[in-house]
Amino acid sequence: MRIHKLSSTDAFVAFDLDDAPSVGVTRLARKVLTDGAELLARSTTYAFASFGIQMGGGSAGINAEGDDRDPAVAAFVEEMRSAVAEGRWATDPALGLSEADLAPLRIDDRRPSELWTDGLADALTAQGAVAAAGAVREGGLTGATCAFVGKGPVVEAARAAVEAAGGTVADGDSPATEADVLFVAGKSGVLDHEAVPDIAAGVVVPLTPVPVTARAHAELTKAGKVHVPDFLATAAPLLRAHAEDVADPVAAVADKVSSLSSHGTGLWLAAVEEAEAFLRTWRDELPFGRPLA
Repeated sequence: MRIHKLSSTDAFVAFDLDDAPSVGVTRLARKVLTDGAELLARSTTYAFASFGIQMGGGSAGINAEGDDRDPAVAAFVEEMRSAVAEGRWATDPALGLSEADLAPLRIDDRRPSELWTDGLADALTAQGAVAAAGAVREGGLTGATCAFVGKGPVVEAARAAVEAAGGTVADGDSPATEADVLFVAGKSGVLDHEAVPDIAAGVVVPLTPVPVTARAHAELTKAGKVHVPDFLATAAPLLRAHAEDVADPVAAVADKVSSLSSHGTGLWLAAVEEAEAFLRTWRDELPFGRPLA
């Protein structure tokens, strides 16, 4: 992991694979921690590797607040424009930023513009995660009850996708809500080990990157619950942008998860090992640390 510090403002980009084209979100706050950016970048690296794409994750942080915010964003955009124009990096706004803030970077962005102009990225993320949930349940989501933790456009789109798939959205917004599947959205590590004993669902599916901590993952496995990796569940927008041979990104996510579903509670680890096997085909060494908060 290389932390590139900008010279024009207090900002950085965490590049997981230093010499590979990279993709990842940019966040803004008074103090954006590099640890969080590294986690987000690592999740993207494993998503690409899972689908045989030689790219990596690269997540950025801008440290600013108050009157310093807009000048910091402008400086960040200006300094990173060449990386976007040359295809070395592509980014999307996350915490503290809007589409308008990063608009100048879109001019040279090589990805399909509908990902950010038409809300396609959120829709694909939601549909892919719902398809992933269906892929680990016999009979899919028909008749299944699905609970949600978290808020936002992706959550709302996933609720609609669950109903379209024949499932029912449960009342309640806590991990303890009675359901067959629990969809989790929120910041990195939002689902920790203390929440696991209350989880009623047998399947946990992320809607955002790395919401599950390492200890929570261990407890989920111990409790006999299937944890679908975030780097698979949320991969559909990456496939739409970077996998020209994939006609249907949502179906590709479902097929990948289905191919691993026989591992049961070992699905997450099997997916990690498969991604790492691909990384070894073109990297001298694996990035240090797996994608868990």
